Amino acid sequence: MYEISPLLKALWARLVVASLLPVIVVTMMLYPFFAAYLEERLDGTRGAAEALLGAKYAVLLQDMNESFNQVLATAEFPLLRHYLASRQSALPPPAQDIESRRELKQLEALFNTLLTHFGRYTRLTLLDTHGREQLSSTTAQLQPVPPVVNHAATEAFQEAMQLQPRELYISPPHPGANSNGDGTKTAVIDIVTPVFDDNGVRLGVVFFALDWFRITASLSQAMEANHAQALLVDAQGRWLLPDTEGISFGETLATSWPDTWQAMTSRNRGEAGIGEQILWFRTHDIRMNHYRSQAGMIMSQPDTQPWRLGIVTPRPSLPGLLLENPAQILAIALVYLLSVAVGIFWVLSHDRQRSLRQRALLFSREARQYAGEVQDLYENAPCGYHSLDSEGRIVKINRTELEWLGYRADEIIDRRLYRDFVTPETREAFDAAFQQVLGKGQEGAAECELLCRDGTVLPVAIQATAQVTEDGFQYARTTVFDLSERKRLEARLERQAMTDPLTGLGNRRYLEGQAALEIARAQRSGAPLSLIAIDLDHFKRINDSYGHDVGDLVLQAFADTARGQLRDGDVLCRMGGEEFAVLLPDTGDDEAMQVAERLRQTVVATPVKVGGDVNEEGQLAYSASLGVTLVNAGETSLKPAIKRADQGLYIAKEAGRNQAHWQPV
Repeated sequence: MYEISPLLKALWARLVVASLLPVIVVTMMLYPFFAAYLEERLDGTRGAAEALLGAKYAVLLQDMNESFNQVLATAEFPLLRHYLASRQSALPPPAQDIESRRELKQLEALFNTLLTHFGRYTRLTLLDTHGREQLSSTTAQLQPVPPVVNHAATEAFQEAMQLQPRELYISPPHPGANSNGDGTKTAVIDIVTPVFDDNGVRLGVVFFALDWFRITASLSQAMEANHAQALLVDAQGRWLLPDTEGISFGETLATSWPDTWQAMTSRNRGEAGIGEQILWFRTHDIRMNHYRSQAGMIMSQPDTQPWRLGIVTPRPSLPGLLLENPAQILAIALVYLLSVAVGIFWVLSHDRQRSLRQRALLFSREARQYAGEVQDLYENAPCGYHSLDSEGRIVKINRTELEWLGYRADEIIDRRLYRDFVTPETREAFDAAFQQVLGKGQEGAAECELLCRDGTVLPVAIQATAQVTEDGFQYARTTVFDLSERKRLEARLERQAMTDPLTGLGNRRYLEGQAALEIARAQRSGAPLSLIAIDLDHFKRINDSYGHDVGDLVLQAFADTARGQLRDGDVLCRMGGEEFAVLLPDTGDDEAMQVAERLRQTVVATPVKVGGDVNEEGQLAYSASLGVTLVNAGETSLKPAIKRADQGLYIAKEAGRNQAHWQPV
């Protein structure tokens, strides 16, 4: 039997060592850089996912609140109230039938117009107090069953009959009729509200079927465009989005994706790792989170709320990052092969030691160059990096953060405490986060504002961890993210929530906020504060005769005309439909009536340019009725003044319209 010589065994042993040792060394050198790069990509994915989730949550919330407002506005249409009241009147049958048929045709035209204008509903139904169907308009083909004409036994009708004015009942999303008869699955939400007359007598119920898949379509499309999976379930975990891979509408998340459901039920919002994916989610209860709508209270099935909205994205991985750049894989493979080759050649040929040393020197230069590139990446990263000692003194800071602050490195390193650059308003949050880094947790995070050299303030998010050795705390490693863009987005969304999109005026919510400030200011100074309620005369006739496009032009023209007649400090808002309000600081009763009369005359003298396609003159004249009142010094809100101004407005309309009426306190 052939026996391997000891020399050959030793050679093989050296070859094995020369092959494995370079692999281990290169891996140890490259791992910190890849780990840091992977963490950076994870932070970027987290930021993008949270921003996308926040934006789509805001859009869904806005769409739901707009739907609530549209249903409430429809329930207050005078024609609808009058028709229901006439069905309960004691008129003789012939007169009642003629009037009812005329109003029914007008209501059918109105419902069809609402369906076309809003575009998000599949069915509008009007019921009397006995649940009988008085009118129904739909955009979808009905299922092949006899139409339901009495809804008295339905949950939606029974719930609606218990509601007060401006209250809503919202059903959970449920399967609806096929949209085109070809088997396409749809889902709807029933939004129901009662109808009352001016005396508070219950007349009936308005029933809207909201196209749920249309409302949530942008949510799924936006997630798919960002290579993410959207999640939306109710409190029982039932899937509320169209069918997707692995789960269908109405199925429970606990059955299909149990790990995801367990993570989402553990808390109201947050982040969770699920295998090779990351989940970001938050909750929304429509019964409580409807402050941007006009609804006083919203009822729904208690076991379906709150909804849980989430986004699932693939977790960044080292193989995935490497596959993004094939040249990088090739470079790494070459580094490994080169290191192994150097070891083998060193073992095989002692005569080539000089050559091997030169190769090692070359490899060292490449390593230094690579380290320089990493240092350059640190200095010019898109986020700030700095290190603090135990006293909070800056011991290291990258070029990006120095440029944010407007200082040189020699001006602050080992010279300044980092908290000196934090605004006094946010310094407490920074101190608390730094104490967490020094404490047992050794991690801290905070949102604060930095004072730059040029006097500007920079909003940032700070995340820090402690570098600890056997000798104890060494320094805090901190990453700083610029939040300017996010803050601007939040401010823009806030402005949009307070603004009427058609006229650019503030909405009712904006008026209430400004009124609180002006009432408090008036109480301190003793100056008078007046309110004007405005309603455009015969606006429904304009819409019916010329179309909603012309009606929109009239609303915009009135807004422009009113702006020109008011002072800079006056607050002009659109309350909804053709209703407007003006808050007049430092204005008494006589001055307020002068402003109202001047505005009324200007409206009459300023017809709207509507074009020759509408009428021969190309202009449309209109007028307005106004109610004027003072805001009492003892009133803590604007509601009593609005009620008085509306009473004055009603008197002006009863007196023939195109008038301004003073309503005393």
